[in-house]
Amino acid sequence: RRFIPKGQVIEELSDHKLIQINWYLNFRPLKCLNWHTPIEIFLLNLRH
Repeated sequence: RRFIPKGQVIEELSDHKLIQINWYLNFRPLKCLNWHTPIEIFLLNLRH
């Protein structure tokens, strides 16, 4: 709901807007990941 208001159809969003949301969510450090980003953890798990 932070990025897409309740009731808004996702299909109405542009590809650029969806990419921006995706980038923001995947490249922000999270406390629960010991201040790593989700993409860092994903890439580390791919290597193992």
